[in-house]
Amino acid sequence: MIDYVVNNAFGCIVYQNALVTQYKMSNLSYIKKMCIAHLFTYEGYLKAVQKNLGKRYKIPVAINSNTLFIPLKRSRDYDNIWVNFASITDIHELDHSIEVVFVSKRKLYLDISMKSLRKQIKYLEAINNVKVKHFHF
Repeated sequence: MIDYVVNNAFGCIVYQNALVTQYKMSNLSYIKKMCIAHLFTYEGYLKAVQKNLGKRYKIPVAINSNTLFIPLKRSRDYDNIWVNFASITDIHELDHSIEVVFVSKRKLYLDISMKSLRKQIKYLEAINNVKVKHFHF
């Protein structure tokens, strides 16, 4: 399971379980590639979320039940980190940051407020609820 995806000078690094993998593409390109692998486009997904839920910025991407990405900044920002919410086991609010603990026991320190993270999680849950409804017959 992927923990998070971050850009670096050579492309992006995917932190996944015990693995750390370098790719020669931006983290946004990596997310777009994952969307295509799951039979939808990132651009179409954004349009659908904007139309159905009214969210316009920092839109979380629910790829499947194990891959629920939350962008911490604007998706096109170089320093944006895509965090996989499904891989988070614990969140601790510190003085000036947030500590996120993943299933892999890896820790990531985020320079955002707990309020901002909660808001992103709320949007992700709303998106996921709409996606799940469409597949029940």
